[in-house]
Amino acid sequence: MFVACLLSVGLALTAGATPAAPAGTRAEASPHTLWLIQPLYPGQDALVKRTEEGIAALVPQEVKPQQVIGREALGSFLQGRNGDLGCVSGEAKCREPLEAYLGSLGLERVVLVQVGQDDAGYRFRAVSVRPETGARAQAETANPAFEKGLAGALVKFLSINAVVDALTTPPGATVFLDGVKVGTTPLSTEVLPGEHTFRFELASHLPKEETRVLGSLQKVKLEAALEKVPARLVVKALPEGTEILVDGKAVGKDAVDQGIQPGTRTLSLLLEGYEPHEVKAEIAPGATYTLEHTLKPTSMQAFKLAMRRRKEATMARQSYLEASYEMLSLTGDALETQPVKSTTALSPLRTSNIQAPGSRKMMGLGIEYGRYGQFFGVMLVGATYYSTGDTWTLGVRPPDGVEAPATLDTKAQMLSVRALQPQLRYVLGPVSFAVQAGLELKGLMLKERENALFEDGLYAVDLHATGQATARIFVYEGLYASVAYQHGFTLLKKIAGTSNIRGGLGYAF
Repeated sequence: MFVACLLSVGLALTAGATPAAPAGTRAEASPHTLWLIQPLYPGQDALVKRTEEGIAALVPQEVKPQQVIGREALGSFLQGRNGDLGCVSGEAKCREPLEAYLGSLGLERVVLVQVGQDDAGYRFRAVSVRPETGARAQAETANPAFEKGLAGALVKFLSINAVVDALTTPPGATVFLDGVKVGTTPLSTEVLPGEHTFRFELASHLPKEETRVLGSLQKVKLEAALEKVPARLVVKALPEGTEILVDGKAVGKDAVDQGIQPGTRTLSLLLEGYEPHEVKAEIAPGATYTLEHTLKPTSMQAFKLAMRRRKEATMARQSYLEASYEMLSLTGDALETQPVKSTTALSPLRTSNIQAPGSRKMMGLGIEYGRYGQFFGVMLVGATYYSTGDTWTLGVRPPDGVEAPATLDTKAQMLSVRALQPQLRYVLGPVSFAVQAGLELKGLMLKERENALFEDGLYAVDLHATGQATARIFVYEGLYASVAYQHGFTLLKKIAGTSNIRGGLGYAF
């Protein structure tokens, strides 16, 4: 119904409006096809006239009198014709009143063609309606060439294909139509109207090419006598993409099997990043000259290829297990601990800070396990145990009314546990760089050195937000050495932030 409405608008816009006819009357007319053209995009009205002319050129001569192409032709067609308005006025019952009215004018089929030009070239959309039966057909094409795009759309509604019979002497030649293989001779095929290039190739024969402009329903016979070459050239070159030249003229890439005139020929193999290879070939009459060669990469290209292979090997290993030695420093002196067990009077006791030493360093051993994708990964689980050889002097905040020493001399031990920290990595040959971030749970235990006031010690638990940058270099297969820097920030204000450097060995698998 949508198409019928568009067509009725087109009829109303024509110069000569169709006069009304008494109910029950019908124009006696031979069946015609009406073609109406619209621009697909705003501002492309110039394509309407071009499309009308293109349709007229593609329509076969024997059916051209039955074609009404464009609004001007529609105005002339309507002169002296009366349509049956009985269905439109309701005097008669019809399945589709507007389509019945169009049929009464002698229009066997109506085709609406929309044409536009965009980045893909020329785009055509066509809808065909037969008023008598309501049958519909649609077609849509896009092609850089206007004529080929239009022909591709019209072939849905008109028999316009040309017929090509291709014969070669000797037979068995491969036929290429506009660069696409379509079969071997003898060959009979249908081709859209327009300009086409046919190429015939046969081993040990010189190729032959012919360009023809084909009209609608034209029958064309192509005959090609292929000349047998007095010699044959077979070249296979690596790596992929190597250009093959004969006497300075490019004849193909990677592999060539073709006829060649005998004599002295210069064969060249070229590929950027590789040392060129050149051969002076003495090709004898009736002989086959074969050249198989793998180009040698330049020193820089060899380095790039080695780095690429190492990168691929590194990225293929998706899991890792790493052990590390770490040096950690607290970034501040804040440390709030409390007794593990104590008398009732001392249970509220809290330490206030670290008074000495100023370095506040710890050493530790760690282990972690994680997995990687191509660029993203996750550190699944890891833990580090730290201890210090220094004595940490802590300030004490005793509860009111309780006597306690002003300071405590302690030895510190700490356990850090981390899990599910996302990672982002970049691989450069045998070296990978990664950054990760997440949360770490830290537990600190302190034991007094002398005169233990708290036999079970003091403890603190904190949650840190940490970020880490890691570099790994693979030394043999999955074995690698790593170095990392990590920085953490306290979230619960129990243990000061941390800064640590770690070095380790790991294995990726």
